[in-house]
Amino acid sequence: MKRNVILVLVCALTILFSASVFASGQTEGAGKVTTLKISTNHSEATPASKGLAVFASEIEELTEGSVKGEIFYSSVLGSEREVMEQLKVGAVDLTHVSAGFLSAFVPIVDVFNVPYVFRSGEHYWNVLTGEVGAEIIQAIEDAGYKFLYWEESGSRSFYNNVRPIYTPDDVKGLKIRVMGSEVMLETMTTLGANPTTTAFAEVYNALQTGVIDGAENNSISVSSMKHNEVAKYYSLNEHMRIPDLVLMSTDSWNALSDAQKDAFLDAAQTAQDFVIEEWNRQESAAYDIIRETTEINEVVDKTIWVDAVAELHEKLSPKFGGMIEKIKAVQ
Repeated sequence: MKRNVILVLVCALTILFSASVFASGQTEGAGKVTTLKISTNHSEATPASKGLAVFASEIEELTEGSVKGEIFYSSVLGSEREVMEQLKVGAVDLTHVSAGFLSAFVPIVDVFNVPYVFRSGEHYWNVLTGEVGAEIIQAIEDAGYKFLYWEESGSRSFYNNVRPIYTPDDVKGLKIRVMGSEVMLETMTTLGANPTTTAFAEVYNALQTGVIDGAENNSISVSSMKHNEVAKYYSLNEHMRIPDLVLMSTDSWNALSDAQKDAFLDAAQTAQDFVIEEWNRQESAAYDIIRETTEINEVVDKTIWVDAVAELHEKLSPKFGGMIEKIKAVQ
């Protein structure tokens, strides 16, 4: 009897030891394998999520398997705000986040949420990869995060269940969901809308039940989240072009060897290039999907929209220490 008890205890300890070894990422005959938790609020099929998959694959290959990434899609680990807090303490290792949410943690990033601050897609990338982008990256890293790469995220336009939107007057009185950026909230107020910060994952139900009249986002986000199924109108006024980016926990970054850090930077460049190409590939298909359920109207001349926010630009200029003017000066 005593022998059987000892045997059971030995088996139990063996199981616990094996579990401990697995959790720490160690495997027999190999060095330590670090598995990083990567979060995104996007579904698996979006360009951003596919970019994360490319990044994870690259780091595993470039570090010869010593670092792997496990991706958690569709806000499984929490909202963007919750994940940013987890990133700060190292509970999450990497995350894909919009500048719209990052501004709550790094205020200067809110400059990218200023309406019509970017003239085109080319201007957008010239800003992000130039001196202005470098200044913003430094501010992000000074705030305690490691920047890895920028992402294409297209232009944001209004969709709603009340009426097509052609001019700023058409937005007045509508309850519009936006991210928690102060600039985005102020933009909606300037246009006469009633802004609300409904969680991204709750927008579908909010539109369906009439809790909100509409929202604003790019075509891929609208189609991937199926918001077009519960919105009658999508109006392409393209009022914002807000960058997404991938950040890493500073603690997780500092735990890497120099060689691993080099591998991460190489993987980041590969992922950034991939997302640009994937975005261009998916964007037209997203419009086709939306068109099946939703009336799309283009706003060809955006002069009236630019004029409508001109005073807002002037009002916000001191807040960002001339950064708005720096962005506009980029060719």
